[in-house]
Amino acid sequence: MAQARQKTKVQGIRFREHASRKHGLQLDRYFFIRYRVDGKEKEEGLGWTSEGWTLAKAADTLSELKRNARTGEGEKTLGEKRKVAETVKQAAEEERQRVETEKAAAEQAETDRIRLESASVFNTVLDQYCKSHSDKKSLKDEKILMRLWVQPVVGSKRLQEITMLDVERVKRNMLKAGRSPRRVQYAVAVVRQIFNYAKQHKLFDGENPTKGVKLPKIDNRRMRFLSPDEANSLLNELKKHSMVSYRVSLLSLYSGLRFGEIAGLRWQHVDIENRQIVILDPKNGKTRFSYMADAVCQMFSEMKPGKPNDLVFESRTKRDLTQISDTFNRVVAGMGLNNGVEDRRMKVVFHTLRHSCASQLAMSGADLPTIQSVLGHKTLAMTERYSHLSNQHIRNAIDRLQDAMNTVKSNVIPMTGRAG
Repeated sequence: MAQARQKTKVQGIRFREHASRKHGLQLDRYFFIRYRVDGKEKEEGLGWTSEGWTLAKAADTLSELKRNARTGEGEKTLGEKRKVAETVKQAAEEERQRVETEKAAAEQAETDRIRLESASVFNTVLDQYCKSHSDKKSLKDEKILMRLWVQPVVGSKRLQEITMLDVERVKRNMLKAGRSPRRVQYAVAVVRQIFNYAKQHKLFDGENPTKGVKLPKIDNRRMRFLSPDEANSLLNELKKHSMVSYRVSLLSLYSGLRFGEIAGLRWQHVDIENRQIVILDPKNGKTRFSYMADAVCQMFSEMKPGKPNDLVFESRTKRDLTQISDTFNRVVAGMGLNNGVEDRRMKVVFHTLRHSCASQLAMSGADLPTIQSVLGHKTLAMTERYSHLSNQHIRNAIDRLQDAMNTVKSNVIPMTGRAG
């Protein structure tokens, strides 16, 4: 049963006591206020003493409501006052949440910035690049280049801080140390690849610092080619030491195939009946056909064919060929083909066989598009290096010019002296 409401010494304020609950030594009290609003009597509950309400606080609240009703400003009822208080409280809570959200966002942005700065350090990006390219055959060589020449210059820098001047410094250091222009080009190319990798993974969004770096010009093109006598002597000598090296060399010499194309040949690619070889996924990305000369056709005919997917040429351990055997180099050395040769472009290497094939084609009158097709060059510009070997018509024209000039010379009347 609810306790009866008791008056206080302040008019308009009453309270009732809790039946059993105490606040301190006295029973807990619940305060009420009574006042008039728009001519009507209104009574509203305030709250318990245990909730912080006292007679003085109740009096202040009642006085404020009466004053607001009298002046027409502010809340006239406790309900309105509570609604405003709730609105203020809600707004304060929303503001608190907004501040906390912005603070959390700022903290996260700072964390991301620190993480990104750390992640975009060249050494860190290089590690990620190496892990994602672990199956790359040239990765070992690239890591050596980076460790010796690039990391000492930019290793601790963030990608955003690395400029073209840094790359120029790497280039200058390598050239000063006597590294070849080709090696410098390779180092710059790897740096370019690392920055492209960083862009793809959102670690960098600026301009690649390798852009605009002027690279030293190089000409690594093989200039040496074998005469027919030299080529036959080389093949005969190879045949004495290794049939695999002999056959691989003969195929390159008569078809112009690259070593990688030969190493990847499978029996299903060899069509002896139609005298052609299918070259799949070659260097220029376009499948082509290589046609067999008599020597090549005879060679394949003498070999025992394997299953369609079997490799045509294997190492002694029955594995894929990864490079020409040392037998080739020993035979070349034994024949003295490179004696006294200092320029690497003039040395006889396995690639010389492919170059010899193209050179002999040019000297036999084959036009450049034909040579391009045989070699599998992507553009005719790559084949134009053989143009000087197929310009006999120019030589003939010059010879005719000489003959003509000699004829004119013999008919010239001297202009010295006077006519009689």
